[in-house]
Amino acid sequence: MKHLNRKIKGALLILAVCLIAFVGFSKAGILFSAGGGDVITVSTTKKTFEPNNYIASVSSISTPTKQETSVEESTTTKIVTTTVATTTNLKSNWAGVVLSKSKGAIIGPSGKETYYNLNMTNVIKIMRRAGYSEEEYPYWIREDGVKMLGNYVMVAANFEIRPRGTIIESSLGYAIVCDTGGFAKSNPTQIDVAVSWR
Repeated sequence: MKHLNRKIKGALLILAVCLIAFVGFSKAGILFSAGGGDVITVSTTKKTFEPNNYIASVSSISTPTKQETSVEESTTTKIVTTTVATTTNLKSNWAGVVLSKSKGAIIGPSGKETYYNLNMTNVIKIMRRAGYSEEEYPYWIREDGVKMLGNYVMVAANFEIRPRGTIIESSLGYAIVCDTGGFAKSNPTQIDVAVSWR
């Protein structure tokens, strides 16, 4: 009997502690964790616990902030460079006298310079066969009347000293040897500049 009384007293003590805890618990509010991680704060409207008449109201719902990592994909831009033949004069550092129609013969940076005005059709054909394409070395006439192959002044020279395709400095800019002439025997270092002067 005494043993039974001890159990009853223990149970009553536990029940009293639970009731006290519940009253304090209901005053303070209840925190629930909804499955997705949301925290819901609930406060009761009654101070005492009545199993059949328990009313609660939701006072707040807070959702944890999710951090999202965004991956920026870098794109590679392919740059295509197209080389187009230019028609500009490659100027030399020559500071002396420049060949002109009025000065028919001068001493330039590479020796004596004279000029000639002939049809260049056959000379151009020979240069094309030698590998100087129309795209890279177009034939044109400069504003001052100098005949050009690409960026170079067209000149005739002694092939034994300056073979076809040799780049040399002239008073009118850098030149390319395209032709030769009878002058090469008497003056091996002379160059003859192709022009449209009349």
